[in-house]
Formats: sequence, C-alpha cells, structure tokens
Amino acid sequence: MPSKISSFNRGLFTQSFRSVGWIGLVYSFLLLFALPLQLLMKYTGNPEFKPEKIKTLFELFDGLQLVFMFTVPVLLAVFLFRYIQTKAAADYFHSLPVRREALYHQNIIVGIAILVVPVVITAGIIGLVKGMLNVTDLYTAKDIMVWAGYTIIFNLVVFFGTVAFGMFTGISILQAIFLYVLFLLPGGFVMLLLSNLKFYWYGFPIDYYLNKSAEKLIPFLHATELMTKKNLTISPWIYVILIIIFYAIGYIAYKKRHIEAATQSISFKWVKPIFVYGVTTCALLVGGVYFGSMQGTFGWMVFGYVLGALIGYIVAQVILHKTWRIAKYWKGYVISLAIFFAIGAFVHIDAFGYESKVPALNEVESVYFEEGTYLLTEDPTSEQYTEYGNEYVPPYYYTSQEAVEAIHRLHEQLAKNPVSMTSKDIQGDDGRTAAIAYKLKNGKTLVREYELNFKAYHPLYKKIAETKEFKENFNPFLRSGDMSDVTNVQITSDGQISKQASIRNPEDIKALAEILKTSMKNETFEEMYSERGPWAYIDFNTGQGKNKQHVTWEKSYDEVSDWLKKKGLYNKVRVLPEDIEKIVVLKNPHQHEIDFYADEEFPSLVESEKTIEVKNNDQKEEILETVSWASNGAYLVGIYYKEDPSTPEIQEFTEETVPDFIKEKLLK
Repeated sequence: MPSKISSFNRGLFTQSFRSVGWIGLVYSFLLLFALPLQLLMKYTGNPEFKPEKIKTLFELFDGLQLVFMFTVPVLLAVFLFRYIQTKAAADYFHSLPVRREALYHQNIIVGIAILVVPVVITAGIIGLVKGMLNVTDLYTAKDIMVWAGYTIIFNLVVFFGTVAFGMFTGISILQAIFLYVLFLLPGGFVMLLLSNLKFYWYGFPIDYYLNKSAEKLIPFLHATELMTKKNLTISPWIYVILIIIFYAIGYIAYKKRHIEAATQSISFKWVKPIFVYGVTTCALLVGGVYFGSMQGTFGWMVFGYVLGALIGYIVAQVILHKTWRIAKYWKGYVISLAIFFAIGAFVHIDAFGYESKVPALNEVESVYFEEGTYLLTEDPTSEQYTEYGNEYVPPYYYTSQEAVEAIHRLHEQLAKNPVSMTSKDIQGDDGRTAAIAYKLKNGKTLVREYELNFKAYHPLYKKIAETKEFKENFNPFLRSGDMSDVTNVQITSDGQISKQASIRNPEDIKALAEILKTSMKNETFEEMYSERGPWAYIDFNTGQGKNKQHVTWEKSYDEVSDWLKKKGLYNKVRVLPEDIEKIVVLKNPHQHEIDFYADEEFPSLVESEKTIEVKNNDQKEEILETVSWASNGAYLVGIYYKEDPSTPEIQEFTEETVPDFIKEKLLK
C-alpha cells in the first residue's frame, strides 16, 4: 500500500493548541488587566476626580505592555517548536506522514492565533468600557485600532524572528537569547564601531551618527515611542516586510535543517564560523572602547582589543562545542586577531583622508557651527515640543561670506593639527567642543566634531565671534521678531537667594527687549565666553503662560544695568553687597572641583587653609562682579548670605579674574 503524506493533520493541530494554549490564556488575562481593568480603576468612581489623561493606550500599566510584546511571543515560539530541539521528539514528529512545510505552517497558524485573538478581544472590551468612564474623550475608536495594530505587528515580528533564529540552534534557551541579541545587533554593532572610530579619526562626530541612525536600528527603542506618540517615526510597513523575511528564513531553514541538529548549539555548519567570529568581533570592540575610554591611552586600547577578542573567542567556542577543551582551536584566535589589527592599522593611517578632508570654500553653500551636533539630529515631533510647549529651534546655518570664511579657517587649522581624544590639552576648563557641518552645493553634507583646547584657538574663534551673523546666532534673542504677545517679563536673580520683579507695561517690555539686543551686539569676544555668572535671568512670557524667550542679564550688559537703575529695578533683581554677611576666599588646594557637596566641604577647608574674610561692601561688589562658576578655579569663594549665613554658596576665581587685593593678602 502506498504511503500517504498529508499536508494537514488535525490531531497535530489540536495537540499544538493544547501544548501552548495556556500562553494564550495568560496573555489574555495580562492584557485585560493592563488595559480595560486599569481604565475602569482609574477613570470610574468619583466624577470630580480628574486624573491626568493618557497620550496613548500603550501608556497604561506603566508601559508593561511593551514587556509583554518582547516576552510572550518568544515563549510561544520556543514552546511551539520545542520538538525540533530534542532528539526523541524531532525523530518522532518528522517520522509522521506529514510534510515538513505542513508542520511548519500548522505551528505558525497556531502561534498567530494565540497572539492575535487576545489582542482583538481586548480591543473590543476597551471599546465597550469607554461608555463607563467619567472622561468622555479619553480615546477614540482610531486609538483602539492603532493600539491593536501596533501590538499585533510587534508580536508577530518578535514571534517570527524567534522562529527564524531558532532554526539555527538546537537548544531552546539559545533560541531566545539569539532573538534578543540579534534584535540588538544592528544598532549595537554600529554603536560599537562608531565608538571605536572616534579614537582613530580626529573630528569624527560620534554623537551625530549615534543619534541619527544607530538607535533607529533597535526595535526595542522603536516600541518605546508608542508610549508618547500615536504613530512611530518609522513606517509600520518596514515591520510587515520584516515579518515576511523572518517567515521565509524560518521556512527555508526548517526544510533544510537536519533532524540531528537537535541539542547542537549551531544547527548549520556554515553558520558556525559566522557565530564564532561575530562574537569575537563584538567582544573585541567592547574591550577597545572600555579600556580606551577608561585609561585614555592607545596602549590600553590595544590591550582591550586583545583581551576582549580572547574572551569573546573562548565564550563562542565553549558554546559551540559545549566543552572547555578548546585549546586546539587557538589558531583561529591568532588569525582573527591578525586580521583585526590589519584593519585597525589601515583605519589608523587614515587611508581614506577623513581627518584632512576640508571642502573648498567655493563648494560650500552654508555651514553649521555650534558646541555640539545635537541640533542637527533633534526631532521637532518629540514630546518636549509637542506636549510641553517648548519652542523648537532648527539648526542655524551661516551663509554670510565673512562667517563662512572664518569658520572654514578654523576647520582648516583643526584638520592640520589632529590631537588624541585623550590628550590633556583638550580636557579640563580649556577643553571645548566645536561641531561643524557643511551644506555643500552638490547637495551633500559634511559633518565634523572636534575636541580642542579653546585658548589655543582664541584668535580664530575671535574672528568668528566678531561677525554680525555669529552674534545673532550666539544670542537667538537678536533674531526674535514680534514681541506684542508678551504680557509679562519676569526677572529673577542668580544666586542662592531669590530676588524677583515683574514688568507688565508694554512700552517697558518693548524697551527692555531693545536694550538687551543693544547689549548683546556690543559684547566683546572675551565677554561672550566669560565664565562669570549672570546677574539675573529674564523670561518673556505670553498671556497663555508660555515662555517665549529666556535670556540672561550678563554682568557685561551695561546698557541693561543703566535701564534697570532708571526704572528702579536694579537693586530688586540682583544680589547686592548688602545681601551678604561675608565672603570667605581661600586658595583652592589641589584645584578642587566644585561639586554637589562643595558647600558642605568648604567649612573644613576654611579650618585647614589660609583664608581672607571680606566684609567691606566695595570689596564685596568687586568680588561679585568677577566671581565665576569655573569648575577648577585657582581660588574658592564662599558667599554667606544674611538670609542663611550657615550655608555658603561656592563659586571660584581663576588666576586671571581674582582681584588684586585678595591675591596680595593670600600670598603674604
């Protein structure tokens, strides 16, 4: 009698449902508890109680729904295909008169049903309970559909991913681990690669690339967007395509997988070297970044590469062979290390000319110049702008010839004089970041970010700072337009005590705005980059309570000081000598850095170090005008206010800013 090979087996289908049906029940209860029950608990009862509204349904249950997305489908896939990971079960199931593709598809259908049905039921119940809530516009039918759609999509991506990756191992625990590792791998590997490149190429803008691309490659981070946004920044169709790809990989691998692969760490022979050297590469990059960042020398970074690669290679071989007896495979480690160092040497000599590349002036359309690249990657649709009312400020690109030429000259000098990321010249108070991004006439963009010694480049910075366009960008207030919607100006003193005053007269508000602009335009380079703290902070607020502009009243703004004196507000909004009991100054031992506990440590330093106590009002004023927030100043300054004389406010003097009378008395 000829044997019959079936494309469907009802008994196996039923058995699959019985073996994993409990996962569907648990998932259903979790969803019902996380959504409908939470809605009833939070939004029913006392109608006068008005809890905060939710932005999306994913926000309920503190985002634990996202945890369900990345755990339930994994467990389901592992249990559904558990039979291919044990020898006895694999022999039994594959000896049945059922085609392999039929077995695969039956389990896939069971998995889809268990993941989709609880979501659909929960969505229906969410719709039903809406009428019972005391907040009528909490969510809409569209919100429910969006929640259900994204939940199903992410569930299926994780499920099909676990199934696909599970075909390449014969151990269930590795199936789950592979899923999480491979979901993190694209973004994680890019992050490691970029983090290593910053040690090789001076000017490499690591933060720019991390914020622009690396994080977008990690599905876990995409899912977290659902808690604050109604839609993802990445198209859901990308995930639909991923589902199809994972399905195809799983299907093809299942058909070609040998039954004997059960209990083996890696199921396919050709995957084994990829696994070993992939783990070795990632561990090598981690070791290089860790020791390079912690120790700050090239030698330690090389040590990190050697140690990281060794650990990664050993771990991979132990997992692959399931034994510690792997010494005979030492040649693979040596060869891989040689290849890694050859690649590293090629990158280090800058064969691509990355460090020296500066576009010609006639190729430049405009140029961005700031202390970081964060504005280049800032998302205007993020929560801080859409929910909290903060005004999005797009990155500013200089277009005037004098500004572009001045920035270009600075870039040329930086490219000619590369320094190590760990050089002491770019650390401490003199260290500064310069981010430069060109928009070229051919439509391309060139971005660089440099750590540099600010003092060494003062002349070039001064040329940039003296341009009209730079001052307008340095002080965005100079570009502010109509201020007619401003109804209130709040001025708050800088310091441990709070002194405030409000201006409501429209004419005074307009006059103050113009005076501020005049002071900003008159600032010198030295004043713009002074570390002196401001006298006060000035907020221009609209009638709706929104802060339109926030500026500082710098100690160099003489025009503002004169105007406030004229209006009788000067003494009301800045710290005066009369507000201070005394000021104690001492030489900063070992260049102590100001930190959170400085006010607690200062009294003990007063006991052990030579000090000068200042009570004369004229001398207090001189100190207030020159004291700064420098983090490692040569002199520590303790300001004791009359309001609270027990707790000093700690500021500092540099050698350049300390008043002569203090230096003379302390050096006697």
